[in-house]
Amino acid sequence: MKRKRESGSLATFQYAMIAGLLLGIAALSIYLALDRLRQHEASEWEIVNGAGEARFDGVIPISAAIDAPDYALVDQHGETFQLRGLRGRFALLTFGFTNCPDICPLTLSDFGRVKDLLGERAEDLAFVFISVDGRRDNPAVLRRYLAFRELDAVIGLTGDEDLVRAFGAPFGLSFEIQGDSTSGVYSVNHTAGSFLLDARGRWIRRFQFGAPPETIAAEILRLLPKES
Repeated sequence: MKRKRESGSLATFQYAMIAGLLLGIAALSIYLALDRLRQHEASEWEIVNGAGEARFDGVIPISAAIDAPDYALVDQHGETFQLRGLRGRFALLTFGFTNCPDICPLTLSDFGRVKDLLGERAEDLAFVFISVDGRRDNPAVLRRYLAFRELDAVIGLTGDEDLVRAFGAPFGLSFEIQGDSTSGVYSVNHTAGSFLLDARGRWIRRFQFGAPPETIAAEILRLLPKES
């Protein structure tokens, strides 16, 4: 009986060791994948015209501010929207799609955290989510998606593929459908991270995916005009 108990304890210990090892491998794989993504983004954005070098904290200053495009897209309420409507406010925008399983929800969650960290100064910043999946992300889908995530302050925009590509070109946006788009079951590989526009509609900062919300908020507060 004693030998059976010892054998059972040894087996339990071995199972626990194997489970711990597998969890460690999974965590390391996720960390390495995100690290590769951050490194890829840094090298990618260094070649964008006017972009500066990425800081260690994931902030990429745009050394020569770039005018953002002003194509007309459609918001989550079905209304035509152009960035010129945000002049006088800073804007933090990102590209994604509502069926995204990871990067987009995390980025939008960070937007909510940034808004909270800005406090009263959040009124000086608009948050914009631009879909790269116009086939599925119509205004009603965007509206439900943002409401479900309690992100009513975020402006959701959509449009056809060619228009969104043209809109995102100055930011170095790239996206590609993975799977059979005719079936409606597919994913979209796309540029991650977020982009900061100043009150004149010029792109002035790039935040890599994974940059802490505290870092993003602090950088925005530093750049916002001082309150009189």
